Amino acid sequence: MAQVFVLGAATTRFRPEGRTTADLAYEAAHDALRQAGVGAGEVPAVFVGCGGGSRPSSDAVAVRLGLRRLGFRGHASEEPVGGSIEDLTDSAGEAFHRGCQAIEMGIYELVLCVGAQASAGGAWPPDAKLKERAAAARSYMNESGATVEHLARTSAKNLRHGGLSLPARLARDITPERVLESELLAWPLTRLMVASSGEGAAAVVLAAGSGKRRDAPRVRASLLVGVEGRADAAGRAARLAYGSAGVGPEDLDCVEVDDVTAAAELAAYEALQLAPAGQGPELIDSGFTSLGGPLPVNTSGGLLSLGEWPGASGLSQVCQIAWQLRGEAGPLQVAGARIGLAQSGSAGADGGGPVAIAILGK
Repeated sequence: MAQVFVLGAATTRFRPEGRTTADLAYEAAHDALRQAGVGAGEVPAVFVGCGGGSRPSSDAVAVRLGLRRLGFRGHASEEPVGGSIEDLTDSAGEAFHRGCQAIEMGIYELVLCVGAQASAGGAWPPDAKLKERAAAARSYMNESGATVEHLARTSAKNLRHGGLSLPARLARDITPERVLESELLAWPLTRLMVASSGEGAAAVVLAAGSGKRRDAPRVRASLLVGVEGRADAAGRAARLAYGSAGVGPEDLDCVEVDDVTAAAELAAYEALQLAPAGQGPELIDSGFTSLGGPLPVNTSGGLLSLGEWPGASGLSQVCQIAWQLRGEAGPLQVAGARIGLAQSGSAGADGGGPVAIAILGK
């Protein structure tokens, strides 16, 4: 199979007044193409994550995400200008995986993956979803011995990381005490332990070779596993990803995980084998996953800082890992980062899915 390289990676976050979702997606796609040193006319296929649960036509998505401005059309379009939208999905992680597959199988040598998410209208998940996530958090606490203090420390870590990168939603001086004092949404989850709704866009350019970019990270593994009927979907995806990449959790230098709640991040530590079962809280107590620790997790601030945006967050995580491996993460940089992992979707402390895992290496 062909090797896959990330030539360009770009994100936009938060919608300034007067900017549309199409503006954000166009900006991310344009910047990723510029980084890759390729023109839109050279890209034959686009893989899109657009969130929202609906499946509009590819032509409608091309307009809605500003891709028509770059010359891209719907898959069924007869217009011979630019490439076409090859695949649509709700999940940005899935869009990335489909793009990788297309290159590995030799279908294309160059693709663009784009994800975008507009605000759902409410700042927080609906009550039913909050109750579901609170129940998952309680279950994890019962199994691991985690306390509300562990959840608070996890949130404070991510909010502190998020505060290092502007723009950020919250000040960087968030403490565990402030997290505990925030409004209780559904026990044990307080407001600062739950990701609010987010919006933004992310894009990556994938290629069968590194081109002119000697620093282009290689996709060493990309896995997508459904959660239906499998409580350990994230663990299974991780085991398969490590085997495919030829690395283990001990080889990772940086990690981005899906932290829809603080408990979801702790569960991800165990599912991804960063800690043995029941010992996820120990990583927080020791500072192991903080910036400057042995294995920083969610240096971006995660969803707890940036908001929940499933149409784009899986690609945003890949961008974060790519920047780390290229040494372009600024104040969030992990010194000497060579291998990183991105995980989106359920890790056992939430009912979401599917689980997408990507491992990138220099």
